[in-house]
Amino acid sequence: MKNVLRVVSCHPGTRNALSPSRVRFDTRRHRSTSTTPTALPNGSQLESHPLMSLKTGRYSIRDFDLVIDEIEVDNKLPPIKIVRPKSEDDVLDMYVDLGLLDQDPYWAALWPSSIALARSVASDNKRSVVRDKDVCDLGAGLGLAGITAGVAGARSVTFYDREPLALQCCLLSAEANGLRVSFDDQVSAAPMGIQSTDDGDTTKSNDINKSSSTVSATLFDWNAVPKDQEKFDLILACDVLYEKHAVEPVAALVPQLTVEKSGVWLVADPPLRAPRNREAFIDLLDASESHKLKLNGKPTESKVTHKGSTDTVLLLEFRTQNSE
Repeated sequence: MKNVLRVVSCHPGTRNALSPSRVRFDTRRHRSTSTTPTALPNGSQLESHPLMSLKTGRYSIRDFDLVIDEIEVDNKLPPIKIVRPKSEDDVLDMYVDLGLLDQDPYWAALWPSSIALARSVASDNKRSVVRDKDVCDLGAGLGLAGITAGVAGARSVTFYDREPLALQCCLLSAEANGLRVSFDDQVSAAPMGIQSTDDGDTTKSNDINKSSSTVSATLFDWNAVPKDQEKFDLILACDVLYEKHAVEPVAALVPQLTVEKSGVWLVADPPLRAPRNREAFIDLLDASESHKLKLNGKPTESKVTHKGSTDTVLLLEFRTQNSE
């Protein structure tokens, strides 16, 4: 499948000033750009969301030009709308300016692994592990896989990331796709987007989203998991194993994030980037006595064409021994 919209290319060496007074929200679907005083679209209910007030250093998502990409994940679903900074270079410049290059400055890119995982989530053979389930998008980045789960009928989707600006994009994308957003003590109405039909299928629509799916976002450090950590039916994870030092903390999350007896993890990982890390992760799960999560079958390959190049992504499914 190809993306409906052309993805903006970012060229190294291009440095644009970040100015809150110059923020634009460019949908490009209508081939028009409107200039507004904030990055949030007109009528957004997220203006008062507590997470939207968080900053990285002195920057918030309002300090960036934003675009909406539409990603085809399945012909039974409408294209998934993803809100992201127009320039990845601007995001990298922010981290340079703040002296935070030890953070992850690459969350603003739409990576092949996220597209492959989103398509897997939307597929018919994953319907039973997604529909009416509580889902966590771990290290969400732009949140494509989690947004897709919400559109496909998950009961709830929670985005976890350590970068508040990434989570702000996740919530903007949720709203753009007509999903309801949790405000802790209340849930927003979904203004427009997709509609669930009486037979459970999700169809393209401009009407109010009648799905019960609710989206939330939480700052999350997998090295400091709270004692009262919530658990989920399904955990989605893209590109979480590319650094060796992340393998053990991610494996340790399995009993902390996964419901017992029926939990599922869907993991997307480039096959050649860090194969030893992936093997170490599988070995740690096999050796664990705290949670019986095992690789279900062999990893499958998915081809993703994005930004003019084609990449192979490995998709791995882990299930607890007592899951269906």
